[in-house]
Amino acid sequence: MISFDIAVIGGGVVGGMLTRTLSARYPNHKIGLFEKESGLGLHTSTRNSAVLHAGFYYASNTVKASLCREGNKTLTQYCLDHKVNLRKTGKFLVARNSVENERLAQIKKQGDINGVELELMEVDRALKIEKYLKVNDKNFQFLYSPTTSVADNKGLMKSIHEDLKQCKNVQVFTNHKYTDLIENKDQQTLFNVLKMPNEKQLVSAKYFINAGGLYADVIAKQFNFCNKYVIWPFKGSYLINNRPIPEANAIIYPVPPLAGNYFLGIHTTLTTDGHLKIGPSIFPALWREQYNWKDNFVFSEFSQILSLNVQNVLSKDMKFYAQSLLNELKKINKTYMIKEAKKLTTQLDQIPENQLHEYFDRGKPGIRSQLFDTEQRKMEQDFIFEHDKNSFHLLNVASPGWTCSIPMSEYICDIISKNNYI
Repeated sequence: MISFDIAVIGGGVVGGMLTRTLSARYPNHKIGLFEKESGLGLHTSTRNSAVLHAGFYYASNTVKASLCREGNKTLTQYCLDHKVNLRKTGKFLVARNSVENERLAQIKKQGDINGVELELMEVDRALKIEKYLKVNDKNFQFLYSPTTSVADNKGLMKSIHEDLKQCKNVQVFTNHKYTDLIENKDQQTLFNVLKMPNEKQLVSAKYFINAGGLYADVIAKQFNFCNKYVIWPFKGSYLINNRPIPEANAIIYPVPPLAGNYFLGIHTTLTTDGHLKIGPSIFPALWREQYNWKDNFVFSEFSQILSLNVQNVLSKDMKFYAQSLLNELKKINKTYMIKEAKKLTTQLDQIPENQLHEYFDRGKPGIRSQLFDTEQRKMEQDFIFEHDKNSFHLLNVASPGWTCSIPMSEYICDIISKNNYI
């Protein structure tokens, strides 16, 4: 058996940053970080748009709103300080019709409440910043977020891992998969990890932290948390150009829907090395790590998620979700994704229509760990944290969790300290 004062499960960007913060807050405590893969951040943390969000979408009474603006600031500075590639693109919202044009003012108002820098721009001024913006009507405005940027997500995870190697009170275990809880009582948690390839290791911890991402609900339920929730995984697919195209300056998003705001729609982002990314298209995954049709298949997950999808579609209260999913399913098509991108940018207009397919390959898909309330039959829109004196569980840490990873770590440590858990 190996023993720790604090054990963190899950080595994504949030688990990594949290371990880093715990190390600074509790320098005399022995901390273990356990990651089931061969490296840190191989799932959602490096299979995303790599956007440092500004935080203007979120309702002001949410934890997301309280953390995102600071997250944008601190993660930007982290990238600069640690020489992680960062591209200060800014972000435009493009109105495609009069209803969306009116909605821009509402989003600007929400951004003002959240203390996020935003500007409504007329066409001429906006085009000076991003000449490829699609002008759907010369009288429409554009909403511009100057603090939004993109970073190298793989470079970020590499930097976090290097940070952890310098923490004298931290041990990082890759290829160590949490499997089951043995005992959970006051100041003593015993659990098993599977040490690859096939060796069980018993671990003791005085405090247990679950940052398990797509499996956070499975782990939390073993501790009698997450009782009314389940992860409903959604797969996001991207296209990325494989040959030179005219290079843009900014990332461009459509105006999000007023109702629900669950999916932001197809948008265009840029990588730090100049590639155009289109996506993500969003549709339900049939198991938690279904990156391809056969990868990582788990029958129990398949049956549970299939049942969840059927229940939701048949429920009267789920009409909105059903319609949203039907709209999203058609976006899987490569032609449709390119067509949607052309509603936002003129960047692709110089490429002959019959050659557009040849310019794009499928990028690495990602899977969003969306938390679903099985009692109220609704998707949760905010981060959710459940905890007691023995364990802490990070639930629904989907977008903008990547952006919020540094202040979220401080926020969690403040809760732990306030309650004298450690």
